[in-house]
Amino acid sequence: MKRTITVRMMKKQENRAGYMFVFPWLFGLIVLGIFPILMSFYISFTNYDMISPMEWIGFENYRILFTNDSLFWKSLGNTVYHVAIAVPLSIFVGLALAFLLNNKVKGMSVYRTLFYLPNVVSVVAMTLLWMWLFQPNFGLVNAILDPLYDLFNIEPLGWYLDQDLSKITLILMGLWTSGGSMVIYLAQMQDIPTTLYESAEIDGAGWWAKTFHITLPLMTPSIYFNFIMGLIGGFQVFTMAYIMTNGGPSRSSYYYAYYLFDKMMADNAMGMASAMAWILLVIVLIVTVIALKLNKFVFYMGEDS
Repeated sequence: MKRTITVRMMKKQENRAGYMFVFPWLFGLIVLGIFPILMSFYISFTNYDMISPMEWIGFENYRILFTNDSLFWKSLGNTVYHVAIAVPLSIFVGLALAFLLNNKVKGMSVYRTLFYLPNVVSVVAMTLLWMWLFQPNFGLVNAILDPLYDLFNIEPLGWYLDQDLSKITLILMGLWTSGGSMVIYLAQMQDIPTTLYESAEIDGAGWWAKTFHITLPLMTPSIYFNFIMGLIGGFQVFTMAYIMTNGGPSRSSYYYAYYLFDKMMADNAMGMASAMAWILLVIVLIVTVIALKLNKFVFYMGEDS
């Protein structure tokens, strides 16, 4: 009996210690995570400028955004355009880099490091660098393309200062960080059993056959992962447009997150900004759920067929 009481006391002490250790994390989750989320949901139904008291207006913020705000649809269209081009292109570039850096060549680790390095560079510093590279008058990109301009007798491209090319410029700039996805592709590529390639070579398969029938199918989990993460991140693009184009020219690179930022910081319309944030959450959730349906095309090694 005494032993049972001692064991119970020890369990209570262990539980108490466990609660004490988990309390800082739990406190942070509630105060810095759950509470702001619930609060923003409530604010989205109010007229709130962060100075005056909140005024409950129901679904008015949502009604204005959907029916009486052309910039809402403009920014959303710009964002969808960015996602539709940037995500597939980044997957292609990441895969291409992984194939190139999978060769067993002396010094290959150095090249892998160099291609991954842009991912640890500040987005602000990266954007400033690319602003110089894409500068229409004295930028390095136009200097390299100058012979082509002369050959075809065309004017130098305006890049981020051109209404038709601003979004494309931001997409091209974003490809510089494809080294992050390249590392994931490379890791899975090197995890593919060499016996599969050896068996294919015995059957007379060449590089193309091995790539399309072995490598790419077995890399679908990492491709799928980067696809999902690319979709989620693509809808939140902001910093590059904020620094490089300021949303212009003529709102051509005015992304959804940028408009949300302006509503909150420039217009002090916290209620409207919160409504936009929840609309974005729903959009990303719907797109992600649809993308999850593609899971049936993903091949996982070790699964029973």
